[in-house]
Amino acid sequence: MTLETQPPQQKRIRLLYAALIASLALNLLFIGGFVAAAWHHGHRWPKPEPGLLGFVRQLPPDRRDVVGKQISAARDSMKEVRANVRMAWREANALLTAEPFDKEKFKAALTHLADVEAGYKAALNDALAETAAILTPEERKLFQSWREKRRPRLLRPGERPGPGDEARPD
Repeated sequence: MTLETQPPQQKRIRLLYAALIASLALNLLFIGGFVAAAWHHGHRWPKPEPGLLGFVRQLPPDRRDVVGKQISAARDSMKEVRANVRMAWREANALLTAEPFDKEKFKAALTHLADVEAGYKAALNDALAETAAILTPEERKLFQSWREKRRPRLLRPGERPGPGDEARPD
């Protein structure tokens, strides 16, 4: 009785062939996944416009241009003020590593920084008032609801006043 077996060389070729097909399938699976990820990257969620321009997208199309141009002009006019805030911050920060450390000079730089930041906030408030002045009553209501959804940076979530709450004394 003789058993016919395949020569070892032929077994190796079949195993190699099967391994190559499995490897090709796995490579195609990964390549397809990467292509799909690249294709869909950034398409799921629209990026919100920064600041007030996010509000402008909620306005009717005929009003978007007027309000958007006014906001852009206000933003452009504040570039120098923002640059002054950055410069004052850098100057105050540089004093931290200056040897010998001069506490009074550092406190003076922080006071200057606070003054420059106060001027920047005042300019922002003026721009906000100018924007509100050109809105219709319905648009101001929409603007108010848009602002209420935005979280104030200075207030913690537990300290955030609700609609109609009076300012809390400290």
